[in-house]
Amino acid sequence: MRRRFVYIEGVLTEVPLNYVPEPRSALIMPDIKPYQSQIDGRLITSRSRHRDHLREHNCFEIGNETKYLQPKPIKSPPGLKDSILRATHEVLSKRR
Repeated sequence: MRRRFVYIEGVLTEVPLNYVPEPRSALIMPDIKPYQSQIDGRLITSRSRHRDHLREHNCFEIGNETKYLQPKPIKSPPGLKDSILRATHEVLSKRR
């Protein structure tokens, strides 16, 4: 059976095979690779230009964000529930 050991604070320690140490420094996301825009063919060379380009053409990315796809809740006007109850009561009281 295979075993795995790492030094943790100067002590050799056995760890599971799927052990991933915590990062010791900040993880920095690299800039995007240049690409040609599908909108107008310009070369986009950075994230800031990518965001500006989308904003300029009134576009947005769809990925993990789903807030653009979900319908917005409809709020009923104030007093609507009371009006419906009053009207229902009037109709039902006339039937008797």
